[in-house]
Amino acid sequence: MNPIFVTRTVRSVEDLGRAVLAAAYGPSDDRPVPTNLDALADLLREARVSRVVVVDWRVEGSSSSKLRAVFEGEGVELVR
Repeated sequence: MNPIFVTRTVRSVEDLGRAVLAAAYGPSDDRPVPTNLDALADLLREARVSRVVVVDWRVEGSSSSKLRAVFEGEGVELVR
Protein backbone atom coordinates (compact mmCIF):
# COMPACT_ATOMS: atom_id res chain seq x y z
CA MET A 1 0.00 0.00 0.00
CA ASN A 2 1.11 3.57 -0.64
CA PRO A 3 2.16 5.64 2.36
CA ILE A 4 -0.59 7.05 4.55
CA PHE A 5 -0.32 10.75 5.37
CA VAL A 6 -2.13 11.85 8.52
CA THR A 7 -2.77 15.60 8.60
CA ARG A 8 -5.00 15.71 11.67
CA THR A 9 -3.65 15.90 15.21
CA VAL A 10 -2.85 12.50 16.74
CA ARG A 11 -3.11 12.31 20.53
CA SER A 12 -4.13 8.66 21.05
CA VAL A 13 -4.35 5.16 19.63
CA GLU A 14 -7.92 5.96 18.62
CA ASP A 15 -6.90 9.12 16.72
CA LEU A 16 -4.25 7.20 14.81
CA GLY A 17 -6.51 4.21 14.22
CA ARG A 18 -9.29 6.43 12.87
CA ALA A 19 -6.88 8.14 10.45
CA VAL A 20 -5.36 4.88 9.17
CA LEU A 21 -8.80 3.31 8.82
CA ALA A 22 -10.12 6.26 6.79
CA ALA A 23 -7.05 6.33 4.55
CA ALA A 24 -7.06 2.58 3.93
CA TYR A 25 -10.79 1.93 3.54
CA GLY A 26 -12.44 5.34 3.07
CA PRO A 27 -14.20 7.60 5.56
CA SER A 28 -17.56 5.87 5.22
CA ASP A 29 -16.30 2.37 6.07
CA ASP A 30 -18.25 0.79 8.91
CA ARG A 31 -15.34 -1.05 10.53
CA PRO A 32 -14.77 -0.33 14.22
CA VAL A 33 -12.06 2.20 15.02
CA PRO A 34 -9.09 0.58 16.78
CA THR A 35 -9.02 1.74 20.40
CA ASN A 36 -6.15 -0.41 21.67
CA LEU A 37 -2.69 -1.41 20.50
CA ASP A 38 -3.65 -4.95 19.45
CA ALA A 39 -6.48 -3.68 17.27
CA LEU A 40 -4.17 -1.09 15.69
CA ALA A 41 -1.62 -3.81 14.92
CA ASP A 42 -4.37 -5.90 13.32
CA LEU A 43 -5.43 -2.94 11.15
CA LEU A 44 -1.87 -2.22 10.00
CA ARG A 45 -1.41 -5.87 9.07
CA GLU A 46 -4.80 -6.22 7.39
CA ALA A 47 -4.41 -3.03 5.34
CA ARG A 48 -0.81 -3.91 4.45
CA VAL A 49 0.40 -0.49 5.47
CA SER A 50 4.11 0.08 4.90
CA ARG A 51 4.55 3.69 6.02
CA VAL A 52 2.55 6.25 8.02
CA VAL A 53 3.52 9.92 8.08
CA VAL A 54 1.95 11.94 10.91
CA VAL A 55 2.15 15.72 10.57
CA ASP A 56 0.99 16.65 14.10
CA TRP A 57 2.09 13.98 16.61
CA ARG A 58 0.96 14.88 20.15
CA VAL A 59 1.17 11.46 21.80
CA GLU A 60 3.27 11.70 24.94
CA GLY A 61 5.31 9.50 27.22
CA SER A 62 4.81 5.78 27.42
CA SER A 63 1.87 5.89 25.00
CA SER A 64 4.20 7.19 22.31
CA SER A 65 6.74 4.45 23.03
CA LYS A 66 4.05 1.77 22.92
CA LEU A 67 2.69 3.03 19.60
CA ARG A 68 6.18 3.11 18.09
CA ALA A 69 6.71 -0.48 19.29
CA VAL A 70 3.51 -1.60 17.52
CA PHE A 71 4.68 -0.05 14.26
CA GLU A 72 8.13 -1.57 14.61
CA GLY A 73 6.64 -4.97 15.41
CA GLU A 74 4.50 -4.85 12.28
CA GLY A 75 7.38 -3.63 10.11
CA VAL A 76 5.64 -0.33 9.39
CA GLU A 77 7.68 2.86 9.18
CA LEU A 78 6.27 5.64 11.38
CA VAL A 79 7.41 9.15 10.50
CA ARG A 80 6.51 11.88 12.97
